Amino acid sequence: MADGFTTQKAIPEKRPLHREVPPPRPFPMEALGPLRQAAEAIQARTQVPPALAAQSVLATATLAAQAHADVRLPHGAIRPLVGLFLTVAGSGERKTSADNIALAEAYKVEEEWRAAYADQHDAYKRDLAAYKEAVEEAKKGAKKNGRAAIRDALASAGQEPREPPRPMMLVSDPTPEGLVLHLANSRPWAGLFTSEGGLFVGGHAMNEDNRMRTAGLLNTLWDGAAIRRQRVLTGFAFLPGRRVSAHLMMQASVAAKLLGDAMLDDMGLLARCLTVEPESTIGTRLFRDAPEVTTYYLGDYHHRIGRLLRRTPRARDDDDRILDPRIIELSDDARDAWIMFHDQVERDLGDGGALRPVRGFGAKLAEHAARLAAVMAIYADPDAPAVGGEDMANAIALAQHYGSEALRLQGAAAVAPDLLLAARLLKWWEARTDRRLHLATIYQRGMNALDSAEKARRIVNVLVEHGYAEPLKSGAMLDGAPRRDAWTLTV
Repeated sequence: MADGFTTQKAIPEKRPLHREVPPPRPFPMEALGPLRQAAEAIQARTQVPPALAAQSVLATATLAAQAHADVRLPHGAIRPLVGLFLTVAGSGERKTSADNIALAEAYKVEEEWRAAYADQHDAYKRDLAAYKEAVEEAKKGAKKNGRAAIRDALASAGQEPREPPRPMMLVSDPTPEGLVLHLANSRPWAGLFTSEGGLFVGGHAMNEDNRMRTAGLLNTLWDGAAIRRQRVLTGFAFLPGRRVSAHLMMQASVAAKLLGDAMLDDMGLLARCLTVEPESTIGTRLFRDAPEVTTYYLGDYHHRIGRLLRRTPRARDDDDRILDPRIIELSDDARDAWIMFHDQVERDLGDGGALRPVRGFGAKLAEHAARLAAVMAIYADPDAPAVGGEDMANAIALAQHYGSEALRLQGAAAVAPDLLLAARLLKWWEARTDRRLHLATIYQRGMNALDSAEKARRIVNVLVEHGYAEPLKSGAMLDGAPRRDAWTLTV
């Protein structure tokens, strides 16, 4: 009490929880070229954001094309058609549905491999047993004649048979050593695909012990360099001619851990990723039948993807598990367009330039464009002699969109996850008619992300600290009972 009046508690000034990220530009679907109809068909069937459907078909086409060609840039460097795609989208955005349609032919090819593997493995075991028997007989016959005779006898037994490749193309949560082992024992190309990116970011691949090695391995594969590993437990590995492309779909809170990792940024992994975070379509997806023409478009798409996946890639003469992709050149029109784009990007990387805030990513933007253009060319025609001008124009438009996304999302990943959750809670809270709220309502009937009393209390306290809520007195009556932990939104 003071002068007969109750002292009023000052309401703290509200402070922004974090910088609002501007909405994305519409994804340039027309720039998908030969992949446009497939992406639009997936979007029509699933009603996912267009960018999400585009990412799925681009990543799948890259998976299918990567073993068959490399692209030569105008300055002479040869680059693999490897792509690392990241899509940030929330729960319920139908990420799995989109990827399942895009990857349908890859799943079929894996089933074909598995059906053939049993017979191949049985034949291998018989051949291995015969080889071991031949080695023993050779040693017995030459034992009395000295070392040289034994060596010659062993040579006559031939080389030890090699186990057939494991029947798996797609992996989702490998350790770096596991991915190397996969590339050694399976086919020399693979896809790192998952619609639940938390399995990758929160799993063995990106834990404290492995994330630097995983990033280094993905960098090596994107660059097209040979894998060189020497480990005490897993032994020596020298694996040239390997290709791995990826599409990781993840929620914003998971993406923040990846995209906000300064070490991954410094290592250049994030600069090698093509990232989108489209606006949600949830709430607008009223039922509608997809146009009949989508069946035709998807049938053609699956035929083209299957044709590439089943096509035997060119390999070295001395080892069929070392890829030796042919080189696809740029046509004169494509070369001229690429040089103009390259030079404009270079100017934009300078001080005060549009791409200066994302210099690491921008430095690879022209190369991203060349890879995308070559993928579209190979998808349209596996025997295409060169990348055409139209493919390059489309790829440049795609690269420009990825550049705008990189600028838009710059710094957003560094926002603390608790601040993002607090912003979501505030939006949900403000939509309620009663401005008062108690703890149990938040974690029992509120957001799924706040599924415990401890987490809910912590996030509400963020809103209190920023001036958006204030605690009620202990024992305040809410929902017909006294509540120890209750709050109200500030005016």
